[in-house]
Amino acid sequence: FEKGFCVLKVCQSVADLEQSAEVMRSLGDSGLLGRLPQEVEEGYLGTGGRGKVTWMDLDSPDIQDALIEQNDQNLSYLASLLQPFSADALGKIIDERTPALLSLSLQDDEVEDYPHPMASDKILGDYLGTWRHGAVRALHFMGPTEVAVTLENKGGSAAAGLPCAQESVLISAPANTIILFRTDCFSYSVAAESEFLVLMASFLAQAPHFELTGFEGDIKALSALTEGPAPPPGNVINIMDHTTRLACGWDAAGMMNTGLQAGTDTIVEIPITRFDVNYYFCENPDEILLGPPRTVQRHNSFVDGVDFFDFKYFEISMNEAMGMGPLQRQVLEVGGSLMHNQGMPKSYANRTSHHAGCSVGLDKDDYPSLGRDTGGSINALAIIANRFSFVFNMKGPNFITDTACSASLTAVHCAKLMILDRQWDPLDYFVSVGTHLCLSPGPWIGCSMSGMVSPQGRCFTFNASANGYLRGEGTSGMFMKYGADIDDRDAVLRSTQIAQDGRSASLTAPNGPAQEEMITRAIKEARMTAPESTCWECHGTGTSLGDPIEVGAVRKVQIKMARPEPLMISTAKSNIGHLEGGAAMAGMMKCIMQVMYGECFSTLHVRQLNPHLDHAAFDAFFSTEATSFKFEQGHSQVSSLGFGGSNGHAVFWGRKVSGAALDPYQAIQKKMKKMPPPEVRVIGDNPDEWDADLPEAEVKPGDKYKIYFSSDDPSDTPLRWVKETAEVEDEDDDASFSITGSFNGWEEDRMAPGDVPGQFMTTITIPSSGSVEFHFLKDGETGKVVCPQEANCSRKTAPVVGPDAGMKHNWLIVGEADSEMQIELLYLQGKYSIVWFKA
Repeated sequence: FEKGFCVLKVCQSVADLEQSAEVMRSLGDSGLLGRLPQEVEEGYLGTGGRGKVTWMDLDSPDIQDALIEQNDQNLSYLASLLQPFSADALGKIIDERTPALLSLSLQDDEVEDYPHPMASDKILGDYLGTWRHGAVRALHFMGPTEVAVTLENKGGSAAAGLPCAQESVLISAPANTIILFRTDCFSYSVAAESEFLVLMASFLAQAPHFELTGFEGDIKALSALTEGPAPPPGNVINIMDHTTRLACGWDAAGMMNTGLQAGTDTIVEIPITRFDVNYYFCENPDEILLGPPRTVQRHNSFVDGVDFFDFKYFEISMNEAMGMGPLQRQVLEVGGSLMHNQGMPKSYANRTSHHAGCSVGLDKDDYPSLGRDTGGSINALAIIANRFSFVFNMKGPNFITDTACSASLTAVHCAKLMILDRQWDPLDYFVSVGTHLCLSPGPWIGCSMSGMVSPQGRCFTFNASANGYLRGEGTSGMFMKYGADIDDRDAVLRSTQIAQDGRSASLTAPNGPAQEEMITRAIKEARMTAPESTCWECHGTGTSLGDPIEVGAVRKVQIKMARPEPLMISTAKSNIGHLEGGAAMAGMMKCIMQVMYGECFSTLHVRQLNPHLDHAAFDAFFSTEATSFKFEQGHSQVSSLGFGGSNGHAVFWGRKVSGAALDPYQAIQKKMKKMPPPEVRVIGDNPDEWDADLPEAEVKPGDKYKIYFSSDDPSDTPLRWVKETAEVEDEDDDASFSITGSFNGWEEDRMAPGDVPGQFMTTITIPSSGSVEFHFLKDGETGKVVCPQEANCSRKTAPVVGPDAGMKHNWLIVGEADSEMQIELLYLQGKYSIVWFKA
């Protein structure tokens, strides 16, 4: 490259060249060719150049021409030949090449058909990047017309350094001519009498590499930068805690989560400690109405130990506790666990009262039917909620709700309305609990004789064999608090709605349109759209009539807008059975866990889908295996349908909190990728004079840039790089350095001064692993980390960054175990260098 350019010739047949030109013409006739914006056209095609162009994509079916593909490969081959010598010949190393640009010259009578498009910041930014980092331009002329190419010397230091520099070079380029020239030395122009085809690409020098070294501002704002449905703005109802007391020892939310993730159910045969199920059992379900009252179901989701109670903790006398029903005791224990987890145990409540509420959802209490001495009014249903507020000194609203199977969702809905009243009755918090226990054989007999329960003792929800539900029991609850983005919340209750079926085929027949209307209102209240629903917790009792009607209502809500990904549908009743009055609360527990762990839990016992399910008509699937959310945050919605027509729906939003915590560095990088490209302001014809919110053309090692963005920025706010004024580090003759790494348990070991000023050294022993990681601390301070620019760096010549806080990269030395290695750091005029060798 003594002249700064070269001309090559290749041998290709005229017929093949004409075929390639014909391929381009057909693309133009099909509307697949376009024109470049006026601001960049001559920069790509040369002064005087105008053409119908397309960027070459080998994966695209549009360009099917072997010769064009071969010539594109030839340019890559030429780049590989130049690369080893590029540092000496060009003063920069060729690192990559651009995609090939195919241009069929534009004739005068075609200009009106191909107007210039508007130049977007993306197009301008790509062109500016090619201009700044281009080392060599490659032009392959494929005929049929001969082209006159003129290379004009740009002047400047690069052109002046050419041994055989020329001011102007005229090159005749017939078909099969390749011209390579240095872009820092020459510009070019083209002229031809008629149509010609050219394939071109730029060989680029290495672009500057930037490392994200830190951030400033509130880390909470970064959580809003994750992908997926956005959190609700402003003050919301936060679920601060949730807990359970369910079958199979699921006595905490974490235990329930483990069981659901593992795809287990909690079903056992009804234990003798409740009653002798064999006495009431009917082997043949067809004979249930023939003979004495019996049950066709002998299984249950059974909570163990409901007869145990720590009355001393709640400061209740033994005589009073003996007359209390199990539902009261369960509500005290589950609600007491919520209070304890929020730092308000019984001892604290004795001293401090709160204007807080308690609601309990249930549909019955079997305890008085057992013939026990219940102590008069001590087991009135209202007392179940009243006693909790009495024990924990809560002076806000207190009530129970009974809307059959939707009772506990109704309890949460009423609590929500009271929490949102911030003008006249602002509540500190609200505890809401749903409970149900199967203590008596009576409900089993009634449900069996009416054909409501499954003889197989499972909820076969969504399955073709669905034939009724399994009765279950358990207690669960949540602690709700009003406020903005509260730390350590589990989820957000975005909305709840309750409604009645109204006039239906019968009192207990489901009403699909009524369910659809209720769900639509809940979505509107949540200020979201239907496609933002991530997973759906169905009521799903496992009945052949109710399941299809419920899924049909979901379909009608979801088909109104296109979804970005399929809706995941499941139900907890296949795991724990139907908890009747407490069922909705158990479903809400599952919703909270799903948004916390970013996963839709599986529905069990699905072998063949119910043929009446209208699932193929919208973008959804029934989750028969645990399925991860597409994003880190999402919505989980739950429906609860009372058998008398009182229905409810709730929407929860949450962000994944399990596993690794939010990595602010990853969140920032994701945000940067999603933002529109930096703005480029065109000033004249010379791109060197353009103004852009990009890093400078000449980026030097150690240059720092800041990028500002906020969760409140509009979605179309472009990326903007702002150079940080370089601060020259003061010469510090008294500076000291310590080394910390895997060899010393990341403790601080001060380094000894060397024989020359600014030199520091230490000797370490390679551990048995055969490798060691380390970095330095200036003045022994953890906020002054000195480390390499790249992670796990084994290069002594890698750029050194720091001192700064939050730096996480380390040097990596690999050596023989138990061998000694001497490490030396040189610090001079704010610059660092490092070396290591065997001691």
